[in-house]
Amino acid sequence: MRSFLFSILFTLYTLVSFSQNNDVRTNALGGCGLTQTTVWSNFSNQAGLANISEFTFGLGSENQFLLSELNRHIVVCAIPVNGGVIGLNLNYFGFELYNETKIGLAFGKKLSQSFNIGLQLDYLGTYIQDGTNSIHNFTFEVGVQKQLNKELTLGAHIFNPTTVKLNENIPSVFRVGLRYDANQKVSIFTEGRLESEQNGNLHIGIEYKIINELSLRTGFSTNPAKNSFGIGYTLSKIQIDVAVNKHQVLGYSPQLLVSSTF
Repeated sequence: MRSFLFSILFTLYTLVSFSQNNDVRTNALGGCGLTQTTVWSNFSNQAGLANISEFTFGLGSENQFLLSELNRHIVVCAIPVNGGVIGLNLNYFGFELYNETKIGLAFGKKLSQSFNIGLQLDYLGTYIQDGTNSIHNFTFEVGVQKQLNKELTLGAHIFNPTTVKLNENIPSVFRVGLRYDANQKVSIFTEGRLESEQNGNLHIGIEYKIINELSLRTGFSTNPAKNSFGIGYTLSKIQIDVAVNKHQVLGYSPQLLVSSTF
């Protein structure tokens, strides 16, 4: 059984790249995370860290396609300092026969009231229990956010522009997107993603605030086609987010994240 799962994992390898979005809000919105400004910007766009004013810590898990061997666990924090915000994040995926680890050190800074920039240095490691031991390398990612007007915010991000290798090439990924705040309750998101040696894909998401503490989210992405939905709830200084992605062939991937300010 373990050998069979090991084969499945290699078949799905291109679906679980190091550049994959990992936070619930992004996943619930169909993969649209470029314009958010939370501790989870560690993963989606480090420029968003610049808006954080308190120490924030978060952790969570994702069960891809309801297989325990495809679990992902993440830990993040954001630390405001003079001149900007430092972000730290850890992402672990897999099981004892095969696992991936990504560790990031980020920094987000406001260059003006409407323009943020972010940079992250990444350690990427892969372990394969097949006589090959572990493989590791380093890369980086850069992101920006620009508030165009009261309703529109632009975000852009590039991951691994130098296309470093592990056991195979890790793709370079460029994303650009917009957030449109239609009113105080409804926000509409759209993003385009271009990955090296792959066709581009489109992401669309909608967030509706029922009340200030409770938000409903849904989204859709192409190549591969996936539907998503989720809920966000704020309890004092604690934020709880739940999302479920549905791949048209492989099925459901539930995810839960909890974060808190101090």
